[in-house]
Amino acid sequence: MKITPSIFITLASLLIIPITNAEITKQEIINIDGREVLLNKNGTWKFLSTDRYANTKDGTRVRLKEDGSWQAIGNAPLKSKDQVRTTDLDIKLHKVVIETYEKKVQKNTRIKTQTVFYVDLAYSPQARNNITINKSDISLIEVKDNNGKAYPVLSIEPNDTQMKPSTKTTVIVRAEKSPSMFDNVKSMEIVFKKGMLGIENTITLSQRAIDFDEEKVDGFK
Repeated sequence: MKITPSIFITLASLLIIPITNAEITKQEIINIDGREVLLNKNGTWKFLSTDRYANTKDGTRVRLKEDGSWQAIGNAPLKSKDQVRTTDLDIKLHKVVIETYEKKVQKNTRIKTQTVFYVDLAYSPQARNNITINKSDISLIEVKDNNGKAYPVLSIEPNDTQMKPSTKTTVIVRAEKSPSMFDNVKSMEIVFKKGMLGIENTITLSQRAIDFDEEKVDGFK
């Protein structure tokens, strides 16, 4: 069976490989419907089995067998979604910083942490209205990790500020605490609900934990 252009584009989007058939060696991939596919160098392909694959909420990759049984086969591929473009607004999660404050109390050390999201906003020149960033907008923001644990949002900066068309700014969102080494957190996400920044649909931005920056601070406000 020959690979049609539409099938080939779908398969190529799942792989970070050259897109010409002549340069593709024989290899196995997972199709978008969760089935194993063998790509041949001559431009043909075939399904390798009837088993399918799925990801659980905790990030485990499982094989779904035809006989109704399943088998855990490792961690699911982790993806980050750090940029979203709406009609008038380009929103990018620039970085996530884990800030740590250590305070000596007699012979003990007390440690407090905050998770800080730096979100870049670029407002389109074609936009007709200003965007207002209010202090109360923290009620429209959620922070959580890939395990579903929530981290209370403490503040948003700058607050009570207007963005005009053709302008850019960086919004800093602070959340209380951060994942511990025992939480097995692979990523964190910040969720902007409908109404925040004038958006009409909820937007979720995420970043992998291995990409977080760490910084020691002298205290928190």
